Amino acid sequence: MTKMRRSAPSASVEVLGRVVAFVHEQLAKTADELRPIDAGCVVSTPSLPSVWSVNQIRVAPPLGFKSLIQLAEEQLAAMRYVHIVSENQETGPGLEGAFRAAGWKTEREVWMVLADEPDRETDTSMVVDAGEDEVTGLMRRWFAEDELDAGALDQLVEFSRREARACGDRLLGVRSADGHLVAVSKLRSDGRTAQVEDVYTAPESRGRGFGRAVVARAVELARDDGHDLIFITADDNDWPKKLYARVGFRPLGRIWQFHHD
Repeated sequence: MTKMRRSAPSASVEVLGRVVAFVHEQLAKTADELRPIDAGCVVSTPSLPSVWSVNQIRVAPPLGFKSLIQLAEEQLAAMRYVHIVSENQETGPGLEGAFRAAGWKTEREVWMVLADEPDRETDTSMVVDAGEDEVTGLMRRWFAEDELDAGALDQLVEFSRREARACGDRLLGVRSADGHLVAVSKLRSDGRTAQVEDVYTAPESRGRGFGRAVVARAVELARDDGHDLIFITADDNDWPKKLYARVGFRPLGRIWQFHHD
């Protein structure tokens, strides 16, 4: 049993800035192009056109609804959809309502930083280093839960593989008694900042603590390597953020995503 040491970076503008910079750096490694603009950056990947994560505009200033749409239409004219990510903490909540009312798909994610002790010790002994192919297979199962068409599913799987390679992710997992990978997480690092990413457990293996174990193990490894900032991203409207809170993560900031085909 391993107890994680306390880590308490303040939820400040400086820490949030480090997280934003880290995310942008990893995007630049994975996308075909990341082009800075005055308001933020444009991420484009013609080789994976169906993957929203690498075909979008990310905006930092406090732009309003109409200004955001105008900017996005100008910058994303060559794309077959418009995907906007607002990183502004003040305007995000209001924009969410405006875009939803206009018929856009909206999502809100929360960045959570490791800032406290876990609610209990976690046995991470079952967590192993996983192979790329078995992780890719499990990621395919995860993405397929959204009932995507075959082309989009293949592109998401390729994106997952490409991102892990480009960012040098350490792949962690739990195997079932018959040796099949049933849970996964990825540990991403730039030497100072670490991100725990892509946490997933196969439906038939849920409720056994595997998700918590792969998150806790990633945290252990990041702490052992001396990272002073460890964060994770969660859907702000779903239950996994509660699991991450029990491991010691606390909300730092949010991003708002707006999509229109």
